[in-house]
Formats: sequence, C-alpha cells, structure tokens
Amino acid sequence: MLASSQASHLVKFALPALILVWTFHYFTTSATAYTTVLRKFKDERELFVSDFLEHEVDGAFDGSSIAELCSRKQWTPGVFLSCESPPAGLANVKNAHLNCIRIAMEMGAELILPGIIKRDDRNIAWTNPKTKAAIHGEDMDYFFDMDHFNSSLSTYCPQLRLHRSINDLWEIPSLLQATKFSLTDANITLVNTTIVADPSSVQSKLKTFVNTKSPPHLRKNPVHFTLKLSYWAWPTQSDGVAFARHFGRILRIRPDARRIAASALFNLHKRFQLGIDPRLGLQNDSFVGVHLRTEADTVHSRPKFPTYEEQAAYYLDYAVQSKASVIYLATGASGENITSFIDRARDFNIAVVQKQDVLDHADATVLDRFTYDQKALVDYEVMLRAGRVTGTSESPFAWNLAMRRRNVYLMDGVSTVEGTTTGTFTQWRDRYSTLFGRTEDSPGMQRTIWP
Repeated sequence: MLASSQASHLVKFALPALILVWTFHYFTTSATAYTTVLRKFKDERELFVSDFLEHEVDGAFDGSSIAELCSRKQWTPGVFLSCESPPAGLANVKNAHLNCIRIAMEMGAELILPGIIKRDDRNIAWTNPKTKAAIHGEDMDYFFDMDHFNSSLSTYCPQLRLHRSINDLWEIPSLLQATKFSLTDANITLVNTTIVADPSSVQSKLKTFVNTKSPPHLRKNPVHFTLKLSYWAWPTQSDGVAFARHFGRILRIRPDARRIAASALFNLHKRFQLGIDPRLGLQNDSFVGVHLRTEADTVHSRPKFPTYEEQAAYYLDYAVQSKASVIYLATGASGENITSFIDRARDFNIAVVQKQDVLDHADATVLDRFTYDQKALVDYEVMLRAGRVTGTSESPFAWNLAMRRRNVYLMDGVSTVEGTTTGTFTQWRDRYSTLFGRTEDSPGMQRTIWP
C-alpha cells in the first residue's frame, strides 16, 4: 500500500515535470514554433510595423558582392575624393551619391561624404542655393539611415574610409583646396553624354589622372579631388547581378520615414481589407501605386513630362485593367490635378488615398515636420509594397521603384525580365511595374539606376 502511494506521488510530480521539460526543449530547439506562439501575444499594429521594418521587399541585404569588389581594388593612402552635393529629390540624390561612392572605389580614395541641397518647399523647382561657393548642404541622414550605411560599408568595404564632411579633416590644410573634375576630364569615354562606355578601364584612367595632377614622388601631403555632379553614369550590370541588386541598398531610407510608411500601409491594409503581410514580398492583388508627376519642377524639366491628361488616362486605364479597387497616390502632382484624379477615379469605383489619409494623428504630426522631399521617402516605402506600380518614365523616382521591384521578380527565379525600352509609350513593363512615357533618356536611366 505504501509503495502504491509513493508511486502515485511520483507520477503526480513527474508528469508535469516531463511536460515542462518537453515544452522547454521544443521551444528552445524550434525557433519557428517559439516565434509563432509569441506573435499571438503581440499587438497587431506593432507586429505589422515590426515585420515591415525587418523584412525588406526584396529580401535580406547581402553585401558579399561589395566585399568581393572592394578586395580587388587598389587603395591609395593620401588621396581623398569628395563629390558635389546634388540639389534634387530622392531618386536623383540616391543615384548621385551611389555614383560618387562607386567612383571612390575605383579611385581607391578616402571619401568625404556628399551632402544634399534642400529644395524650397514653397517652390520645389528652385534648387539653387544663394551662393556661388560650393556648399555641403544637409548631411546624408536628411534622407538615409546612416547607421545602416556606415555598418554596411565598414563590414563589406572597410578599405573605403569615410569622412562625414571636410570639416572633420580640419587638421589637414592641404585638403582645403581641391581639384575639381568631371569623368571626361579623366579621359573616361561616355556614351549618350553620361554613361561610362568601358567600366573596366576606369580604375587605370583615374589613377593616371590623379598621378598626373599630383605625381606620387612629389606628393608630400594628402590631396583632394572633387567630382562634378554625376547622376546617370555607371552601367550597373557591369558589376554583376548580385552587386547591382545590393549596392543601392546601402542607402536605406531613414528609420522614422520607414516607420511612418509601415503605419500608413497597416492602416491602408485594415481599411480596405487588403490582406497584406509584409513578410511575403509583393502581392499583386493588393493595391496600385501611382506616381502622378505634374508639380512645378516638371514644367521646364528635361526630359519633358507628359501632360496631366496623358498621365491620368494611362494610370486609370492601368488600374482598371489591374482590377484595382484602391490607388495609393504618391506626392508629385499639383493640388488641382490631385483633386481631378481622385474625382475621375471615383467614376471607375476606385478609391484614391494619399499618405495623409491613412496616418494616425501621432504619425501625421511627425510627417508635418518633414520637408517636401522627406515626405516622398514615405511614399517610396509604401509604393515598394504595392501590388502594382505605375508612373512616367521621365521620373527617376518611378524608375528607381520599378528597378527595385524588379529585384523581387528576379528573386522569384526568373532569369529574364519582361522589360521593354522601345520608343513606344510603354517604356517598361513587368509583372509588378509599368512605366509610360516617351523620353529618350529611358534606356540610360534603366542602365544606370542602382535600385
């Protein structure tokens, strides 16, 4: 009887212990199960925002191709490169900065980071500061996540030494004077007036140019070169598919703008029951992103943008053909054109929303402190997640979106892209993006944009 009682007590305590041990073992050896259970206890909004921030639309960043390229370059101590600061919107600035960084790699130089010249919020067509002297403008964190940028390059290209501005090098007087040059000054051949014809020759030509201006045997102090503005110069595919896919991603959008975009997308998803999961890349049946581009800076721009009537007709037809019930409209059009577009879309039973329509008060308050161009950062992040995107091929912003979204297409295992850059009104089309327009610059932008 006593033995039976002892056995009963043993079972009573052993069984819960075994269950506890099994549970501990299961959840500590199965990350998926552990994460799945924890997710059920998290707030839906915060979970969505967290997923958005942790999962970029084209997968995890991989800098191994950058590391391989940097390991092959010749690095010259005492040579510093700076680049003129671009006065423009996100896509132009991003590509100008990436061109600058890529040329620094070829030159084997230390890099003084370029700035960003703010545009006038009251008239974004005005981009020229009231000075004849070269200015640095805003630091790169005006647009970009500098922690990610510095971490990426220090990890994958530690040979490239970075300096925030010339002010950080005050103790080296020889750097106060710089030799300003263009790519053609370095005897680099360009096609279509802007694109490097032979990337494999650039390193040797830059070395020759530097050594001609500052012979090594006479160089007693560090020397400084400044590259003139260069937006569409480097043929991105010349460095290989992996490098082209990941290099541009060292310039990630600043964290506060990405968080606002995540909240906007969550509210959009909930309001229209779109079934968006930020972990799953692109979902074609969610919503259409439209970049209507008619603001004041397009009036005298080159290339010439299509009229509002032309753009609206093609975008609405695209949305109808896509069977979309929701359009997300990005910044880029006049107030009058936005109102007209919203009214016309209603005739097709399509709801049009902008970021301010899908933001809570707290996020809207933060957004109000952004400049015009910083607000476009939010649009960029939301548009990346659209089921389909359309815009005009005259817009570098639209091209950058299309090329970045193409990375998702390539990740699907498709080796060729259904893109076209012909003289027809459709300049690019794949399963995720379509760009309309007539610009002759389309092939050049397509070839030289790092998404």
